Amino acid sequence: MRDETSVPSGDAVDDTDRLLLRSLVLDGRQSNRDLAAATGVSPATVNRRLRRLGDGGVLRGVSALVDAESVGWGLTVIVGLRIEKGHLERVQRAIAEDARVFAVYDVTGEWDGMVLARCRDRRDLDDLAKTTLSSPHIQRTNTMVVLKTVAERSVVDVP
Repeated sequence: MRDETSVPSGDAVDDTDRLLLRSLVLDGRQSNRDLAAATGVSPATVNRRLRRLGDGGVLRGVSALVDAESVGWGLTVIVGLRIEKGHLERVQRAIAEDARVFAVYDVTGEWDGMVLARCRDRRDLDDLAKTTLSSPHIQRTNTMVVLKTVAERSVVDVP
């Protein structure tokens, strides 16, 4: 007999977990009763599964998707970083602390890291470049201003 509340082992999630996650991606405001109807399990089972998915790090939270421009973040920038050996993680963590930064990636290729940030305007971008992105261990940056967002997904598609 299958336990409807079993914790996903490792990275594995079962079909019920996937249905729950897909439903939350579509509308994170759904009640456990609505999620139960969508998945065919009881609201109590939904509650236990969501708690376990959260405790296991699969579900990292449920949040609102806010249009950045509507709340004053008029510029999106992508910045490639070349960082001195031995300082990569420390520099990346420091950059991630800036409220304008919404992603920091450790990457392969020409750059050591990529930073995605939102700034209010050019003056704010200038400040970001001269403060957060001017660590003595950053050897070089390449800043690209996003002209138009063609596609942007803020949520993970659950296969």
